[in-house]
Amino acid sequence: MFVLRFFGSLLNSKIILKAKFSYFLLIFSFPVPLFACSCGLESLVNKFQQSEFVAKAKIIKVTPDPTNSEYHDAVIKITNLYKGEHLNKIKIMSSLNSSCSFLPLENSTWIIFAQRWQGTLSFGFCSGSIDMDQTFDPIQYPNAAKNYGREIKLKEGVVSFLSKKRIFNPNPSLLRANNSEIESLKGYKNKNSFAAFQVDVNSDFSITAIQQLKKLKNAKLNKLILNSMKTKLKVTGRRGRPLTKPERIFVICYFYQQSGTRQSYLSLYNF
Repeated sequence: MFVLRFFGSLLNSKIILKAKFSYFLLIFSFPVPLFACSCGLESLVNKFQQSEFVAKAKIIKVTPDPTNSEYHDAVIKITNLYKGEHLNKIKIMSSLNSSCSFLPLENSTWIIFAQRWQGTLSFGFCSGSIDMDQTFDPIQYPNAAKNYGREIKLKEGVVSFLSKKRIFNPNPSLLRANNSEIESLKGYKNKNSFAAFQVDVNSDFSITAIQQLKKLKNAKLNKLILNSMKTKLKVTGRRGRPLTKPERIFVICYFYQQSGTRQSYLSLYNF
């Protein structure tokens, strides 16, 4: 799903139009399957947790790493620092000779999610970083720019919320939260936003307490969400792993506005 969404949006991005090593040329010049590069599917909250550095930043300059062809060096100017130390430079895992090639444009703005790999802090194809300057053909995809803008604003809001609340480890054991009833709440009016919950979980995955930390503006919908979270939320271990002790996690419930004929809806998932 991630790969399909990525390539669908990629064909209209500035990366293709302007990058010296464009994704388009790289994808079709290698004798490997189109989807050979696969990334682990992690939620936005888990990406925030697993990253050592998260920031909204403008990429000022990009140059090849003189000692390692797998990387490029980027000079950045941070607009908002959400997690980690303030940096002026960061590594890009560009991997240009692979199907995971990734090379952001100079003067583009990103929400960077960077992790340390073999001692090197970097971001790349699978890091989950967000291109703030992505563009779309308004004729072929008339609603794409609006929908993408809403999605970015929503993700940026969640990252900012976690940072301001200093919730840097929101899901320590990467537990899975599920509530099928939430997704049946469709057709309500509310701006793209999210509700946030603090959930205390026993070692047997039973839930002992739920506290709402952020509400939706639609009071009626918010009441329905809170009641549903208290009665229908289920938490399970990742790949069947048990919990050795009680744990506190933070769960985000995303609201998506109506788009075309698609009704507004809610989900606990955002990638």
